[in-house]
Amino acid sequence: MDLLLLKTFLKVAALGNITKAASVLFVTQSAVSRRIKQLEEVIGHPLLERNGSALTPTPAGRLLIEKGRKMLDLEQEFLSGLDPAKAKRKISFCSTPSVGVDRLPKVLASFTAAHAETVDLNCVFAMPEVALAGIDSRRFDLALIEHCDEIDLMGRICYQLPDDEVVFISAPELGIPSGRTPLSALHGQRLYLKTENGCARRFIDKNLRLSGRDWSEFSGIVYFDDFSFILGEVAAGKGVSFVSKALVKREIAAGELHCHFIDNFLHQRPRTMVLAHQELSEQHRALLESLFAEFGLAPPTGAGG
Repeated sequence: MDLLLLKTFLKVAALGNITKAASVLFVTQSAVSRRIKQLEEVIGHPLLERNGSALTPTPAGRLLIEKGRKMLDLEQEFLSGLDPAKAKRKISFCSTPSVGVDRLPKVLASFTAAHAETVDLNCVFAMPEVALAGIDSRRFDLALIEHCDEIDLMGRICYQLPDDEVVFISAPELGIPSGRTPLSALHGQRLYLKTENGCARRFIDKNLRLSGRDWSEFSGIVYFDDFSFILGEVAAGKGVSFVSKALVKREIAAGELHCHFIDNFLHQRPRTMVLAHQELSEQHRALLESLFAEFGLAPPTGAGG
């Protein structure tokens, strides 16, 4: 089996999207699609299927994920055995998308620059249930999740982080005053969201149920997996969106967007750091310290090696 094809498949399976995988791998979308097709021809079974807007592994794909990771681990062990001085610590980190876009770039850039010689870092964006499943299976070492609905964290190693503040946004030309707003003020507006099963959609759904309202408040929903496009549409007065306030703080401060806190809505979304195991290597601790420092917190004293 060509390991390049295998690595490409594992990246697509982790991200659920060929476009995102192509960006991470620095190749074209057609190259990624061609590699997946070649691998399916070698295996003799389809490996991915479309589930809504995301690609998910077939039964054969799930088996290949399990065995394929072991193959890559063996490859790494072999290469490390040739030159033990060059052996690197592998760290797998998962984050929900919103906090990943807002907080992680600076943290990861600093961390990888400081530890490039000693760490192979794999960073994945995924929904909370995928992150927790990865923690339980030890696929991920650490996960930073935002709670878009109820999550059972019982029995896991968890540390609370500051909440994420989520707001509706609109263009000033729509004439909806900023600040505390009744949901009726958004009635009839088109709602822009990134994905059909994403955190924003699920958090709104939870809020609507708690307040006894439903999706008929909006004229329709547009899903588009590109935040810059959504921001442009909202800024042009074509509808509203529900986003982490941190992502649009510059536009709000400049008066380019209004933000709205809806009566009887929850706007604080909890964040939690989850560890797969208590015993951490020096490199794991360094990453954990960097992540906590981004939130202005000291690292947890209970986590260590």
